[in-house]
Amino acid sequence: MAHAEVLAMYGEQIENPSYEAAITHLKFVVSRVRELESELERYVGKEPTVRDEMAYLQRSLNAVLELCDSAAAQAARWENPLPVPEWVIAVREAASGERLDNPADKRRRIYIDGKGNGWLDQSTGHGDVRWIAPLAIFPGDARPLNTVRDRTGELHEIGRCW
Repeated sequence: MAHAEVLAMYGEQIENPSYEAAITHLKFVVSRVRELESELERYVGKEPTVRDEMAYLQRSLNAVLELCDSAAAQAARWENPLPVPEWVIAVREAASGERLDNPADKRRRIYIDGKGNGWLDQSTGHGDVRWIAPLAIFPGDARPLNTVRDRTGELHEIGRCW
């Protein structure tokens, strides 16, 4: 029952409150709170974790790589194999993160590790070691990328920023 309906039914009594009208209104309020609590239970605790999201992304990536493998196998199945489609190589490189970096791209890389922590690239482009620092922490707390990958189990680039 909506609040407007309660007011329509008990409007006079609420304006001139009596014990019975107050009890009736209180019962309505309690029942509405219970309805809202049960509706809230459907959503609370159901949010996917970072690990769940990463698993979904990994399944999606595997499907893309399987499509590339299928296209490459299809080209090679004949007595005189056809060339592997150009898009297979480009998509496989992009999916595996093995694309050659564009030297003109000066944006900082953003990473997420195996524990769901965010990391920001602190490298200046000198040397082969890429330094990253935890997000929301003093940037002087940078660590080598490979050290973080070894400690957390995994590290994935998820974007770039200026």
